[in-house]
Amino acid sequence: MGNFLMSCPVKPGRYYLHNWKLGNMDRIAFRVAGSYRSSVSFLTGESTYNKKFFDNFTLSIVNNTLCLDLDIIKPLSRGFRAHIEFQLSLGRSKKYQRVFAHVLDVCEVVTTIKNNIFKSWFQSMLQHGNFMYNCPVAKGHYFLHNWRLESRLVPTYLYAGDYRVKAHFFYGKHRSKLEDFIVDLIVYAQLKPS
Repeated sequence: MGNFLMSCPVKPGRYYLHNWKLGNMDRIAFRVAGSYRSSVSFLTGESTYNKKFFDNFTLSIVNNTLCLDLDIIKPLSRGFRAHIEFQLSLGRSKKYQRVFAHVLDVCEVVTTIKNNIFKSWFQSMLQHGNFMYNCPVAKGHYFLHNWRLESRLVPTYLYAGDYRVKAHFFYGKHRSKLEDFIVDLIVYAQLKPS
């Protein structure tokens, strides 16, 4: 497959990687203990929601933590998906470069036993709110209070810098006439070496 080293510094030489494939997001590795861990600071956020599904959907950043309060008026049944996109700021400009994007089945993430980056984030959120492992998501009031993205949950491929994270939740086919919009979230955050 390849001859990459598992240690730093990387010595000069020829390195190769052959026939490597990333089949799905389940294979993304998390950082292991070390001095290169990163800390995340939430800066600001915003949300836009479909009043067919929510009576209220409030996103706020309080003391560097993420808070959500939402009132679901129409159950969110199986089949709702999310397009998650991480973008890195290009210097002092307001332009952002996409680092990665992924479309996922939200119910599958919530109910599956398999662990991946999104499941790890959801499990962390469970400790700070009243979200459940259930799908469909019933009518009612849900909240997330004082949630921080712990350094152990930061993907290894993200560099230090200013980020914009977009989450677009929907039914149907993404960016098509068949799409039924649920909610959009945008969070601005800063990733710093610890």
